[in-house]
Amino acid sequence: MKHVFIIGSIIMGIFLMQVNYNNTKMPVEEDIPIKLEQPEFFLEDIPTKELVRDACEHYGIKHIDIVVAQSILETGMYRSEQCLKHNNLFGLYNSRRQVYFRFNHWTESVKAYRDLIQYRYTDGDYYKWLDKIGYAEDSLYIIKVKGIVKR
Repeated sequence: MKHVFIIGSIIMGIFLMQVNYNNTKMPVEEDIPIKLEQPEFFLEDIPTKELVRDACEHYGIKHIDIVVAQSILETGMYRSEQCLKHNNLFGLYNSRRQVYFRFNHWTESVKAYRDLIQYRYTDGDYYKWLDKIGYAEDSLYIIKVKGIVKR
């Protein structure tokens, strides 16, 4: 009997949530217009410099010019196998499994860059920080990224 009372109370509460004190219907989910918008870059399967820049802005990436230059360098202007087959724009590597990360869409690698790499950055010279954390094995990596940024 106690369970019936509890269930009845829940049903009555739900009903009362639908009707306000003036006995007029309150808006329910179907009455509220929902605008579902996705940024343009989500629709593109192959990244470009402009799309990567837009994704970086969308995900709150810092030093966008440098990060876009990294993506260009790491992918050979978005033509590498890691980019085209595995959507990995930054050569992100899983050191535990000793494999490169594979993503369903290239925008996921932008988020992964933010969440796996850039979250550690606080402030200061971003080039020096990349060098300090040993981002790349190539000793000329920073010079190459700077060259791409200057173009």
